[in-house]
Amino acid sequence: MNRLPVTIDTIVPQYQAITDQVDRVYIEWFEINKRRLTRNTLSGNTILMQLEQGQEWHHGDALYHNGELQAIVAVKPTLAIRFNPSDLVQLADFGYFVGNRHLPIFQVDQLQSLHLPYDGRLYEQIAAKYGTSVQLEEAILLSENRIRQQLKNSRKHEN
Repeated sequence: MNRLPVTIDTIVPQYQAITDQVDRVYIEWFEINKRRLTRNTLSGNTILMQLEQGQEWHHGDALYHNGELQAIVAVKPTLAIRFNPSDLVQLADFGYFVGNRHLPIFQVDQLQSLHLPYDGRLYEQIAAKYGTSVQLEEAILLSENRIRQQLKNSRKHEN
């Protein structure tokens, strides 16, 4: 028997009261800008999620149907390259080296470290160039930690 997906009609941004009893729906870090997604929750319910133009999904968004909480959005951890610069010169060199790849760069620990989504060739190159400053790890890449997003937000607050 085919069941139609539950259509989400209300999204509460970054819901605060997250508990273990609430169902989860996982998305990949690169899906945060997709306007329409059909996903299964952990409990197996199919839900249809739709965003307004210019919006994006956030880790912790609460999804409602007819006033009833259906699930919480969770961004899946992914393999990431972590770069721990020894000084600002090394950080600038890294930014120049990586900049032409057009990969998003994510801030970790108030700019003490950076995350990049894993790219095999890039990892080999930067590991050879920067040595122990580079590691692989599982990380949740959130849009609010993306450096480009932070620059946009800081410019909005200046005006």
